[in-house]
Amino acid sequence: MKIRIHPTFIALLVLCALGGLLTRALLVFGLVILHEIVHILVAKGFGVKLKSVELYPYGGTAVLEDSFEGKKVDESIIAFAGPAFNFLLFIIFQYLRWEGIIHGPWSLEFVKINFWLACFNLIPVLPLDGGRMVRAFLAGTFGFVKTTKFLAVAGKVLGGIFIVSGFFLQAFQFVQLEPVLFIVLGVFFWLGSDKELKNARIVFLKQLCRKKERLLSRGLMPSHCLTVNKDTPLSEVVNEFTTDRYSIVNVIGVKDKLEHSLTETEVVRGLLDKGLKTKIKDLI
Repeated sequence: MKIRIHPTFIALLVLCALGGLLTRALLVFGLVILHEIVHILVAKGFGVKLKSVELYPYGGTAVLEDSFEGKKVDESIIAFAGPAFNFLLFIIFQYLRWEGIIHGPWSLEFVKINFWLACFNLIPVLPLDGGRMVRAFLAGTFGFVKTTKFLAVAGKVLGGIFIVSGFFLQAFQFVQLEPVLFIVLGVFFWLGSDKELKNARIVFLKQLCRKKERLLSRGLMPSHCLTVNKDTPLSEVVNEFTTDRYSIVNVIGVKDKLEHSLTETEVVRGLLDKGLKTKIKDLI
């Protein structure tokens, strides 16, 4: 398993060190690693193999070797494990501070970082854990690609807000609110969300291929029907596919009569062979 460190994480560590906040930088680095280790351990508990992990200022992103689509609860538990761990550390160490067992500036910093890591990761946008939890439940209803696009665009919007807020705070010298941190996190949001957008269709097509393998091995799978006309682009049809059900596409013609039916596999094969602009009528 490969471990990569995203440039925005390195930038954040350097800025903290240059600003005399080396203790905070080390705490953030250590807690982010622990956050991701929890994700890894929980994922392995569900039998998921990890190909690589990329560390960001907020936590990390794991690339899975095995597909895990359709298991909404399991996916959500894996995504929630990291923030839950940070919340647990926050509660335990805050209690120890209240009891006077631990004290000093480092303990307060430790508690604050855990609290914000937990809350930050639960924001329901991609590429955060909160966005992955939302996608796990909504992808079955609205489609994986469509849900990913919505949550990733929301992440880019939030990133833009962070960047603008950072420059605003810097311009009006609200240094105590750490404007540079806002800018770094905003850039991370923008880059991370953009990566999710670019990878969404590729990841989804891989999941559809694995779904065909599951259908062949099990002999059955839940299905649902889509109704389209001959001029509907294949790209729009594929956006409606879900990872936990097999799709049958019914094509209607004159007077809304059923003229043809296509399987999900036929549509995906047509998309790969003929391109995104291909229409349903080109497959009939």
